[in-house]
Amino acid sequence: MKIMIATGGTGGHINPALDLAHILKLRNPKNEVIFVGSDNRMEATVIPDAGYKFYGLHITTTAGSIFSKVTYATSLLKAYFKSKQILKNEKPDICIGFGNYISVPLILAAHHLGIKTMLHEQNSFAGKANKFLSRYVDAVVGCYEGNREQMPKADVRILGNPSASVVKDTIFNPEVIESVGISTEIPYVVFMMGSLGSSSVSKVIDEAIPLFDQDFQVMIVSGKANAYQFQNKESKTVKFVPYIDGKQALKGCVLAVTRAGATTISEICALPTAAVLIPSPFVANNHQVYNAKELADNDAAIMIEEKELTPKLLASTVNMLVHDENRCNKLKENAHKLAKVDAANQMIDWIEEVIHG
Repeated sequence: MKIMIATGGTGGHINPALDLAHILKLRNPKNEVIFVGSDNRMEATVIPDAGYKFYGLHITTTAGSIFSKVTYATSLLKAYFKSKQILKNEKPDICIGFGNYISVPLILAAHHLGIKTMLHEQNSFAGKANKFLSRYVDAVVGCYEGNREQMPKADVRILGNPSASVVKDTIFNPEVIESVGISTEIPYVVFMMGSLGSSSVSKVIDEAIPLFDQDFQVMIVSGKANAYQFQNKESKTVKFVPYIDGKQALKGCVLAVTRAGATTISEICALPTAAVLIPSPFVANNHQVYNAKELADNDAAIMIEEKELTPKLLASTVNMLVHDENRCNKLKENAHKLAKVDAANQMIDWIEEVIHG
């Protein structure tokens, strides 16, 4: 099969797409996977670095003046015609969009050329691009039951996030954790707010540090582009790292405090990990709150909305959970019930069905 995938913008869109590509190649090394994304965002380096052929499209932002909006519309039209040319040259069997506006020109071009199309929606609240495209595609893979009613004209199957299929096989490597100064002999809590970090939550974590009990360790993954400067310094029990292998950190910790992005949620469920979720209020459609609520409603994680977050509440919640093994085990058990660990293979089965059906 020859599969073309449109993805980009954030790791939440890019990582599941790369994980699907990984399983596609594992299932059949003859499968060919080609990516399309923005020419000036993280996918333009991340995807070629992973060894895949990549086409960059240039689309400007809608933010700002009327002129910006006109420029955006023009760039979208140019990207549509460029996508048509790419598709005529490559002749893929199917095109798959993983959300984000970058999917729009490729999926529409494929639809108009009679090429089979599929979408993947990672979030509990479907994004604008996928909602718009859902009326034109042959299939939609969702992760939450609510996706069906959000895309009523589409053929939707709730198969889950391909990242769960990759992360479920994670074997804990103590050396990864020890390399940043955390002892694997003492329980540790990991704080991860995404690759960009979060200045607002970082400030609360910083102020909570003196309130944490001293019988566990704290690993704060600050994010490579986090503008916040932590005032509390490293100690025997507190370590700051700009980046770490998230799967390893989640696999070995007694508790994780994270945002509620779709890929993070799928990893928490697949591993599984006891978690406190602080959904970002700065994302479209408030979808992280919906993602976190899905777990909280199933007693599979604790949710604290950022507007309610204080250093005292954060510290008391973490201290309580670290010392309540039964509660953490229950959260993990319930999270694992929500995991769709065979998502990638089921998605590939459906891809084959759509192509040959």
